[in-house]
Amino acid sequence: MTIEQFKSKRTLIFIAALIATFCAGFGYSWSILQSAIMELHPEWAASAIAITYTLQVSLSCLGPIPLSPIITRLSVKQNIIVGAVLYGVGVFCCSFATSLVMLYIFYGVFAGLGVAFIYPQMMSYSVKVLPDKGSMASGFMAAAYGSGAVIWAPVANALIESKSLSTTFVVLGIVFLVAIIAMAMFLADIPEGYVESFKMGEASVSDDAAPKRVVEDKTRGQMIKTATCWIMMICFSMGLTSGMLAISQAKGIVANTAGGSIAANAALAVSVITLFNTLGRLFWGAVSNKVGIYTVNIIICIFAAICMGALAIIPSGIGIVAFLALTASCFGGLATLLTPMTADFFGYKNLTVNFGFMYIAFAVAALIGPRLATSMVTVSESGAYSYATAYIVGAVLSIIGAVCAVILKGIYKSGKVK
Repeated sequence: MTIEQFKSKRTLIFIAALIATFCAGFGYSWSILQSAIMELHPEWAASAIAITYTLQVSLSCLGPIPLSPIITRLSVKQNIIVGAVLYGVGVFCCSFATSLVMLYIFYGVFAGLGVAFIYPQMMSYSVKVLPDKGSMASGFMAAAYGSGAVIWAPVANALIESKSLSTTFVVLGIVFLVAIIAMAMFLADIPEGYVESFKMGEASVSDDAAPKRVVEDKTRGQMIKTATCWIMMICFSMGLTSGMLAISQAKGIVANTAGGSIAANAALAVSVITLFNTLGRLFWGAVSNKVGIYTVNIIICIFAAICMGALAIIPSGIGIVAFLALTASCFGGLATLLTPMTADFFGYKNLTVNFGFMYIAFAVAALIGPRLATSMVTVSESGAYSYATAYIVGAVLSIIGAVCAVILKGIYKSGKVK
């Protein structure tokens, strides 16, 4: 496909990528599935079940690193088809899971690797499809991924209540397999010289009058030798943890601590919280276009710490849902910033592989966040649950993220990747 042909079809291509990414966002509905699994298998410990989600997210984040020789060899269409098969079959086979090991394999490994072929690829691909609107493209793609649970959570909950958990896995597995493969048919590799035709030599966002500079393209090997790479990794790992805690454990936290009718409608609360994950991607993305992604990065980390602190002192009520939702919006905002920031520091040429490496931050957050909630929860003699300790730890980690964000802003303004 020529550059001009690709330009004429880029809107359709971008929409197809959005839909495929939207389907891959089902993972944010995990708290609905976890509650249903706990009811079906009360003999399984909640912390053991939560490992399934951690495994799925970890493999989706870490997978692109060992899989990079395959990912770079395949076309974008082939990558998404492979991801669709792994993802759809993984979700489908969960219907046959009669042990934690089987759940780990089907949902954790299969579905996790499926997402590894889809989401990182689509995030970097979207910025290349719309190189003249990189921040917007990243924001919409991240929003599509985060908004998956807004639809899938109530759908999954309705299927579980009207049918069964097993039927839910079967139906959704088939839907994801068919839909993602169908969208892959519209995708095409980026023509050589396409990105360059938009003169993408400058940083994606002019942040606080930062000096304009030509970005030096770095390979993954060159990138990981820089201090900037590891400061980014710490910044996003710590900043994302609070949001991962809120999103992955939303239903259990609301059901156990909100009280009254709010706790009774925990599934609806999950939809609200995941909606804020999506809205955060759009809102913070819009704000970053005004004040710069590096300033917004600092603001988000500080705001997440405030939300965690508020949750630690709120005993019950609608405030639980409100601050969980606001924390989820911070998670969404950081997810939007990672792609353009990686491009700003390390260039567009190797963005797919480099973003795949930086995506490890999500795996770290997935490892820490859910475990904070399940291992640090306390239950009083009267049966009252408290996640205060987990919230305090989450706040501290967000502050560490904010400190790193300040350092990254300084590096960006210096115009030199260190």
